[in-house]
Amino acid sequence: MRRHSAVRDRRKQTAEEMEPVRELLREGFALRLDEAACLPLRSRHGQCRACESACPKGVLKVSIDAVELSEGCIECGRCAAACPNDALALPGFDLADGAAMRDGRPLEIECDRVPAERLSPGAQRVPCLGGLSSGAILALGECAGARGLALIDRGGCGDCEAGCGARHPADAALSAARLWLESVGCPDEELPRLAPRALPAGALLSLAPLREEAERPISRRQFFRAAVEKPAGRDRPAPAPMGSSGRAAFPASGRRPSRERTRQIGALDAAARRHGTVIPAEFYPRVHATGACVDHRICAAICPTGALKVDEAQGGVTLTFAGEACIGCSGCVRACPEGALGFESHGGERVRVEIARHQQAACVECGDIFTPREQGDELCMSCRKSRRFVRDAMEKLYGAGR
Repeated sequence: MRRHSAVRDRRKQTAEEMEPVRELLREGFALRLDEAACLPLRSRHGQCRACESACPKGVLKVSIDAVELSEGCIECGRCAAACPNDALALPGFDLADGAAMRDGRPLEIECDRVPAERLSPGAQRVPCLGGLSSGAILALGECAGARGLALIDRGGCGDCEAGCGARHPADAALSAARLWLESVGCPDEELPRLAPRALPAGALLSLAPLREEAERPISRRQFFRAAVEKPAGRDRPAPAPMGSSGRAAFPASGRRPSRERTRQIGALDAAARRHGTVIPAEFYPRVHATGACVDHRICAAICPTGALKVDEAQGGVTLTFAGEACIGCSGCVRACPEGALGFESHGGERVRVEIARHQQAACVECGDIFTPREQGDELCMSCRKSRRFVRDAMEKLYGAGR
C-alpha cells in the first residue's frame, strides 16, 4: 500500500511539473507569463521578440533577463496570440470548450468592445479579435463544424485604441488558418471568414474601452510596495544563459509541446480525415545535421518543445527530430557551436526521424562513455583538456622538447 501511494505521489508531481506555471507580469493586469516557455528567458539563443513587436501600445519589452510590462496595457491579447510557445496568456480567449451553438447557426465571435445591444444573438465574445491566433481560429472552426466560423467585423477597428489601422487585426491569423484548411481539402463554405455586419440605419457604434481603469483606493502598505518595485513588476531571478555544457536555463520539465502547435495540428487532422486527405509536408519544418555534428547536445537541451531529442542505446547515440512539435524558433541552429544544423520552415516530416548518429566509446583514462570526434580518438573531452594543460605547463616550465 505504501509503495502504491508513493507511485501516485510521483505521478501527481510529474503532472504538476508539466502544467505551465504562469505569474502576473504586473500587479493589477491580467497578463501572465510562463518563464520556462519564454524563448529569450530560456537561453541567450532564443532571439524571439514576437510579443514585443505585436504590442500595439509598445508597453511590452523583452530582454534576455526579463519580460517587462509597463503601464498602459489595454489587454488586447495581441502579444499572447503572437507568442509561438504559449509563454503569455490572457483570460477571455479560450472559447473552444464552450462554443457549441444552437439552431445550427454559424459560430460567431465578436469583440468585447461592442455594446451588448449590438451583439449578434448567441455570439461569443473575446477581448479583441486580434488576440485570436491561427490555432485558436482553427480550433473554433473545428468546434463550429459545418456551420462555419464567422468573426464579426462591426467596422470600428480602424478607430480602435489598439491601433488596428486599415488592416483588420485578425486578418493575418485568419488568412493562415484559411490557407491550411484549403490545403487539406476544405471547401470555401467551411472556411472561417471575416463577416462585415452592417448596423441599423442611423445607428452609431459606441465602443467601450478595451480596459476600463477604475480608481481604487490603495492602502499604505500597497503604496510603499509599489514604490519599491520595478516599473514592470517585482524582481525575478534572471535565468543563467545557456552554457557550452548543454544545460539549459530551465530543466526538462519546462519543455512541453506548444499548445498553439497542438491546436493547429488537431484541427487540421480532423478536417483532413473528413475530406480523406493528410496535412501536407509544407506544414512541417525540417531540421537536418551535417557531418560536422559531434554530439554536443546543446540543440536538444535548448529545444523548448522537445522536437529535438537524444537517445542512447547499444553503444550509440542518435539525434532525432519531430516536425509536428517544432515551432520554428531556430534556436537549435544558432546554438550549435559547430554550425552543423540547418533549418527549413517547410517540407519536413511529421514523424520523428533520425538526423544524426554517433558511436560511443569508453575513455581509456577515466572510463567515462563519450562520443569520439575523430577516428581512433581514445580520450574524452575532459581528459584531453587535462593532458593538454599538463603538456602546455611542462613546455612553459622546462621548454619545448625537453
